[in-house]
Amino acid sequence: MNRFLAIAFILFCFEIGLFLVFVPWSMLWEHNVLLGYSFALQRLLLNNFVRGAVSGLGVVDLVLGLSELSRFWKSLKIAK
Repeated sequence: MNRFLAIAFILFCFEIGLFLVFVPWSMLWEHNVLLGYSFALQRLLLNNFVRGAVSGLGVVDLVLGLSELSRFWKSLKIAK
């Protein structure tokens, strides 16, 4: 069960990381329904610094996934 949870966590980190890296620079981010309701929110979320911060968070999440993957790989080698 622990191996399954570790694999699920690693996949989750990669999925969220890739999402946060690429989506702020896509049309999905620019044509969000929430941006139509608030001009201040639109100015904030379309700011390149905010997009970069969100992408940076995605990179941190990818690094976390890679570190967990290496730790998981080492635990498999030790168990054998």
